[in-house]
Amino acid sequence: GDCQTREEAVALGVGLCNNGFMHHVLEKSEFKDESLYFRFYADEEMEGTSSKSKQLRNDFKLVENILGKSLLILPEEDDYGFDMEEKNKAIVVKSVRRGSSAEMAGLQTGRKIYSINEDLIFLRPFSEVETILNQSFCSRRPLRLLVATKSKEIIKIPDRPEALCFQIRGAAPPYVHAVGRGSEAAAVGLHPGQCILKVNGNNATHGNYMEVLEHFTAYRTRQQEALGLYQWVYRTHEDAEEDRVQQAASAAYLNGIILVSAQTPQTVSSPLITGEETPLISLTVDNTHLEHGVVYEYVSSAGIKSFVLEKIVEPKGCFNLTAKILEAFAAEDYHFVRNCKRLISLSSAVATMPQYEFRQICDTKLESISRRLTNYQEFADELKTKVSPAFKQAIMEPHSLNSMDFCPTNCHVNLMEVSYPKNTTSAGRSFSIRIGRKPSIIGLDPEQGTINPVSYTQHCITTMAAPSWRCLTPEDGDLNGSFGQQNGGTIQEERGLSFLLKQEDREIQDSYLHLFNKLDIAVKEMKQYVIQIRVLLSTITEPTEGGACEPPSTEETSPPSLGTEEGDPDKAEHGGIKKVCFKVSEEDQEDSGHDTMSFRDSYSECNSNRDSVLSYTSVRSNSSYLGSDEMGSGDELPNDMRIPLDKQDKLHGCLEHLFNQVDAINALLKGPVITKAFEETKHFPMDHSLQEFKQKEETTVRCRNNIQASVQEDPWNLPLRIKNLVEIIQKHVEDGKNQLLLALLKCTDTELQLRRDSIFCQSLVAAICTFSEQLLAALNYRYNNNGEYEESSRDASRKWLEQIAATGVLLNYQSLLSPAVKEERTMLEDIQVTLTELDKVAFYFKQLDESLVANAHVFYHIEGSRQALKVIFYLDSYYFSKLPSRFQNGGSLKLHTVLFSKALESMEGQLQPAGSSLEELPQQMNGVSLEKVQQYYRKLRTFYLERSNLPTDSNTTAVKIDQLIRPINAMDELCRLMKSFINTKPTQPGYSSSTTSGAGLLPISSELCYRLGACQITMCGTGMQRSTLSVSLEQAAILARSHGLLPKCIMQATDIMRKQGPRVEISAKNLKVMDQMPQCAPRLYRLCQPPTDGDL
Repeated sequence: GDCQTREEAVALGVGLCNNGFMHHVLEKSEFKDESLYFRFYADEEMEGTSSKSKQLRNDFKLVENILGKSLLILPEEDDYGFDMEEKNKAIVVKSVRRGSSAEMAGLQTGRKIYSINEDLIFLRPFSEVETILNQSFCSRRPLRLLVATKSKEIIKIPDRPEALCFQIRGAAPPYVHAVGRGSEAAAVGLHPGQCILKVNGNNATHGNYMEVLEHFTAYRTRQQEALGLYQWVYRTHEDAEEDRVQQAASAAYLNGIILVSAQTPQTVSSPLITGEETPLISLTVDNTHLEHGVVYEYVSSAGIKSFVLEKIVEPKGCFNLTAKILEAFAAEDYHFVRNCKRLISLSSAVATMPQYEFRQICDTKLESISRRLTNYQEFADELKTKVSPAFKQAIMEPHSLNSMDFCPTNCHVNLMEVSYPKNTTSAGRSFSIRIGRKPSIIGLDPEQGTINPVSYTQHCITTMAAPSWRCLTPEDGDLNGSFGQQNGGTIQEERGLSFLLKQEDREIQDSYLHLFNKLDIAVKEMKQYVIQIRVLLSTITEPTEGGACEPPSTEETSPPSLGTEEGDPDKAEHGGIKKVCFKVSEEDQEDSGHDTMSFRDSYSECNSNRDSVLSYTSVRSNSSYLGSDEMGSGDELPNDMRIPLDKQDKLHGCLEHLFNQVDAINALLKGPVITKAFEETKHFPMDHSLQEFKQKEETTVRCRNNIQASVQEDPWNLPLRIKNLVEIIQKHVEDGKNQLLLALLKCTDTELQLRRDSIFCQSLVAAICTFSEQLLAALNYRYNNNGEYEESSRDASRKWLEQIAATGVLLNYQSLLSPAVKEERTMLEDIQVTLTELDKVAFYFKQLDESLVANAHVFYHIEGSRQALKVIFYLDSYYFSKLPSRFQNGGSLKLHTVLFSKALESMEGQLQPAGSSLEELPQQMNGVSLEKVQQYYRKLRTFYLERSNLPTDSNTTAVKIDQLIRPINAMDELCRLMKSFINTKPTQPGYSSSTTSGAGLLPISSELCYRLGACQITMCGTGMQRSTLSVSLEQAAILARSHGLLPKCIMQATDIMRKQGPRVEISAKNLKVMDQMPQCAPRLYRLCQPPTDGDL
C-alpha cells in the first residue's frame, strides 16, 4: 500500500501479518518498525503443494481419521442406558444395560465415542463430557453418537438349544433381518442389517440364510418353533410391517420367520453367562452404513480455534425408497392397463384394415406396459432385500436392464460439521436469551452448564453421477417390444430425452393427462353441489301440516349413489330405505358429515338473481370437505310438500352453481384437447363420432330446463331430475375419458417411458435423501446458511423451516458434464426433461407412532402417480413436534428444481452435428434455472418482509429492515454475476481462449442457492473426481465465508480435503472407473488434481 507516514506503514504491516498475507522469515516476531525480514506468502498456485513447508499457527491441519457409525439413542426413565469412562485419553463405553435403547442402537462396551450431538467430545476433558450428557438428558433429547467401528467383525454367539434370538434372511450374502431386544445376540454385537460373510470360518457370502441357520441347534432340532418370544428390532420399517402383517394372518412360520402368540412380546434380558459347555458359533459380519470421516482444525480470522468434521455417508433407505417409487409406478400402470382392456373389450368388432392396425398397436403397447409393471414389481422385491453394498457403484458399460438402473449412482451425502467456541458477542447474546427461558423440568437448563457455549453448524452437499440410461436396446420379446423405435434405431442410444421426446408430443401427452384429471375433479365438485342442494331442500321445505318429521334411522340417511364408477370407492352404492325426510336431526348431521346450520348460513348469501355468481366462492368453500353421499333415485319429495315462494330464489341461486359446473364440464368436453383425442383415435371402433359426442350437450340443456320448471310446478320430481342430469353428465364425461385413455395409449412411447422412469427415479431418490439430511440438521438446530452474519444455528434453522413451509424448498442440481462428450451430452438431455417433472412431486409429513428399527430418524412412503407423486416422511414424535404447524396439519411442501451446468473445458468453436453450438443446451438450461431462482428469491423476500413485525418507531424500523435484508442484499450482486455468465456471447469461430470462459458460474450459482437455503446436489459423469473436487472447493469457500477460514488457507484446505479427506473412499469403491479432469480445466480444479509423480 501507499503509506504517507511510518505509523501508517506499521499499521499496514501489522494488518498484513495478522490476516496471513505476510510473515517474518523465521516466524519469530510480530511486525515492528525495525530492520526485520518479512515476506509475503507464496501464490495460491503453490499453496498446499509443498510437503516440505513448515506448518504455521493458522494452517488448516488434519487432526484425526475416523471410521465410525452414527447411533440414535433415545432417553429412558433414568438415563440413556450406558456409562462412559476415560481410557488412554479417549472417551469409551464402560457398560451398556441389557435391553436398553443404547444396546438396541448397537452401542458396545469398549467402543470409542467421537462425538455426542455434533460435539467432538474426544477433544474435551471427561468432566465436560459428563456435563454435556447431563444437559441432553435434562431436556429429554435423543443422543446422536458417532462411535468407532470396524468394517468387518467376528461375533461369537452362544448356541442355545432352546430358541434363536435373531432372524436371518436373504442370499448372496445373507443378512441379519431382526435381533431380539435384550438377547444374547444383541449383547455380543449382532445387529440388524449386518451381512454374514463367514460361519465358523466357512465362506457364506454366496449362500442363503438357511445354510447359516443350519449351524444352530435350535433351528436344526425345532424348525417349527425355532424363535423365542422377543421384542424384535428390525433392519427396516418395511420388514417390521411385513412381519406384523404375517403375524396377524397366521400363527406359525417356518425358515426363520417368527413364531408368536397373540400376546405382546416382552423384552428378554437374561444375564449373559456363557459356560464352558456352551458351544459358540462364530459369525464374520460386514457392517453397513459406515461413515468415513476426518477431523481438521484451524485458527479463524478472529483467533478462535475451530474444528471441522468432514464425513461421507451412504444414504440410508436408498434402495427401499426406489422400490416404493417403482411400486407406485406399477400400480399406476396396472390401473391404466385394466381400464384400457375394459374399454377395448366393450368396443364393436373390427371391420376395416385401419381399425385392425390401430387395435394391433394398442394390444402391443398394452402387452409391453404389462411386462413393464411385472418387471417393476420384481425389481421392487429385489431392492427391498438388497443390503450390500449400500450404494450403487459406477458401471460404464451398457448392460441389460435391472433393478439398480433406478437407483442413483455413487450417491454420497457429504457432511461438514463445524464447531468452535462462541465469541463474546455471541455468548452475551445467547446468555441474555437464557435469562428469560423457563427452567427445565429437572432444574438444570439444557443449554447452560459448566462448559463454555459452542457454536455448531452442519453443511450438506450430495455428490452423485448424473442420472443416466446405459441399458442395451431391447430385442423382440424382451422387456419392451420393437414398436417403440419411433425415432430411429441407433439414434436413440446417442441422444437424450429432450431430443427424442418432441416438445409438441410432450405437451399433447401432458394435456391429455391434465384434462383427464380435471374431468375427475369437476365431476366430484358437481356431486358436492348436488349434496348442497339436497341439504338446502331439507332446510327450506316444510310439510303443509304442522307436524314435524320423526328423525330417520341411520339406514334411512344413506341415499344410494348417482352412479357407480369402476375403481372409485367414493361412488359405491348405498343400500337402505329410499324414502327421505327433510328434517335432519343434529345426531344425523354428525353421522353424515353435514352441518345444517353452516349450510343455512352459506345459502342465505345466495343472490336471488340467477345470473349472479357472487356466492360461488362461499358455497364452494363450505362444501369442500363434505361427505360423498348423493341423491338417489328414491329421494322424492312428499306429495304434501311445498317450497315457500320467498325461498325459491335461494334455490335458484344454488342451482345456478350446479349449472355453472355443468357448463364448465361441457366446455372441457368441447375443447381442442378432446378434438385432438378423437382425431388420434378415429380408427378405433366407437359407438359415437366426435359430432355425436358434442351433440350430447343438447340433452343437458333440456334437463336444465326441466329442473328449473320443477322448482315451481312439480317440486316432488326435482330430486329425480337432478339425478338424471348428473347421470347424463357422468356418461358424457366417461365417454370423453375413454377417448383420452385411447389417445394416451396411442401417443405413449413405452420404451422412452421406461427410460424416463429410470432417470426420474435416480433424480428423485437423490433429492429426497439430500432433503432428509438438511431437514434433520434443521430439526436438530444445526443448519445455518447465515453464519457470516453471526446468526445462531438455532435461529437460522427455525427460519429455514418457516421459510420452506411458506415458499417451498429449492433443489439445486449442479452439473459439471461436458456437452463435447457424447455420453455426457446425452445425460444433459435426459436431465433437462426429468427435472421439470420433479416439480410435480410434493412432500408430506406424518408422525411415527412406534419405531421398531434402530438408528432410524425418518422413513418414507410413496403414493400417487407420475403426474402427482406424494412422498410422505414419517418422523419420530420428537422431530415431528419441531416441524412448522402447517406441516404438522398435513400441508404439503413444494419443490422448486433448478439445474446449473458448466463444463470444465472450453466449448468455444465446437459445434454439434446439427450445426448448433455445444454451449447452447447448457446455457438454455442455466437461463431457465436463473429465472426460477429469481422468482424464488422474490417470494422469499416477500415472506421475510411480511413476517418482520416492524415496530412503530421509525429509527427502530430502519434498524430492523437493515437486519432483515442485509444478508439478502448480496443476492442482487450474485444475480447480476450469474446473468453476465449466462448472457456471455460465445467466441467467434476462428478465435480461441486459453481458459474456460464462464467457469465462475459454478461457485457463484452455489453461493446464490446456498444463501437461499437450497438443497445442493453436484453431478458429473461418474460421481467421482470432478464432483468431489467441486465439493472440496465449495466447502473451503463456506469455511472462509461463514467460519473465518483465512483467505490464504482456502487452497490449502481444498488441497488437504482432496488428498486426505473422506472422499478418497469414493475412488476406492470404484477402482476400475476413471474420470479424467480435462487438460484445459480452470486453474482451481487443476491445482487439486493428483500429482503426476504420484506423491500425495
